[in-house]
Amino acid sequence: MGDEIKITLIANAGVLVEHKGVGLLVDGIHHEEGHLFSKVTRDDLQHMQQGTGVFTHLDYLLFTHEHPDHFTPGHVLQHIRSRAVKGIILPGESQGSAELRKLYSQARKRYIPVWSFDVKPGSTKQVHLADGLHVTGIGARHMGPQYASVQNSCFLLTWAGRNLLFTGDADHVTEYFQDALDEVSLDAVFVNPLFYHNPIGQEIIQDIFCPKAVVIYHMPFEQDDTLPFSYMVESDMKRYAHHSRSTHVFREKKQIFIL
Repeated sequence: MGDEIKITLIANAGVLVEHKGVGLLVDGIHHEEGHLFSKVTRDDLQHMQQGTGVFTHLDYLLFTHEHPDHFTPGHVLQHIRSRAVKGIILPGESQGSAELRKLYSQARKRYIPVWSFDVKPGSTKQVHLADGLHVTGIGARHMGPQYASVQNSCFLLTWAGRNLLFTGDADHVTEYFQDALDEVSLDAVFVNPLFYHNPIGQEIIQDIFCPKAVVIYHMPFEQDDTLPFSYMVESDMKRYAHHSRSTHVFREKKQIFIL
């Protein structure tokens, strides 16, 4: 792999980030109904536990928030019972489900380092995971008025001299990012299609993120796309094309982005 950072789409906003034999999985363990997005397949969940397929390197698990299209605590519990990990970053324990609290308890009993990213909007929290690898949680709220009470931690990965930002379902609010990303040069930012579509989201991308590359993720796979996400994104990419950055869409199984 050399000095490359490899990002592989697992499903929805679930991505596997790898560099020199170390792997981080962001929002990549879930398999529940009740939403319009693609689930992680049971085959992939099994491969994760066995360390097979693309999951040879799977050291850290990170979750932006506890929604079923991003994170199923029960499946994470099954995972750590089958395969040890070096650390887990989780949403705040006190506001979570009973299943999340059980996951916290079991991880501690197994001496797995657990970090609670109960980060207030606009605030930050940083942890050092490995040599040359830091994760900074940037506090935000989930987009949509019906989810205004849900905290969503964005993850800024600083790794091998590069900066990658995963925004999950963060709302397009300037104040969440302005101070947290001051003087941070982003190599790539991952945003969902509604963030990318919104004019304020575009202002944040242009004026605060200023990334070399934008990756639109949190897209259902083609067979699952019951809403016109693909058409909207294709139109938006033409409307918001910018000469100083590249734009990519993550919507195919095991699609890869190299940084």
